[in-house]
Amino acid sequence: MGGSALVSILYYTFMYYLPAMTANATPVFVKKGKPIDAGKKFLDGRRILGDGKTYEGFIVGIYFGILVVSAYVVLAGDFSYFRWGVPSVIGALLGDMLGSFIKRRLNIPRGGKAFLLDQLDFFFGATIGIIFGGAAPSLYVISCGLIVILTLHVITNRIAYELKLKDVPW
Repeated sequence: MGGSALVSILYYTFMYYLPAMTANATPVFVKKGKPIDAGKKFLDGRRILGDGKTYEGFIVGIYFGILVVSAYVVLAGDFSYFRWGVPSVIGALLGDMLGSFIKRRLNIPRGGKAFLLDQLDFFFGATIGIIFGGAAPSLYVISCGLIVILTLHVITNRIAYELKLKDVPW
């Protein structure tokens, strides 16, 4: 694979996944909020999602994710970015919620470590959203997205922890 092909894959990886990464990263700035599960428990007696998934965090994630998509529209002059960008943002946040739901079922407490689930839940939700929105990222772009997101997730979560925005570094 030539250098220009790699640059193209990286470009499309960030183009497709930056709105979702932004949506996933920004709810951490909401310190308190109303839990989406309203404190309710699932059939197993555990919280459905937990206190970490709030309406306010969801709205902040949607807002900043769509802000990135809007920047694409303005810079490219092409409204079609909304068609897959908005579903990718919503998919990322729903994927993250599904990850929390799974962690609660596995009796992993809020902030508890679940390797790969913590890093990739939003990625798979975003990918489904992108495809549902009519875009077709190549397998190279999706594979690159996995690598980039795993790497960036570790780095950005460590930074958020050091800045006291997160209670745990993962």
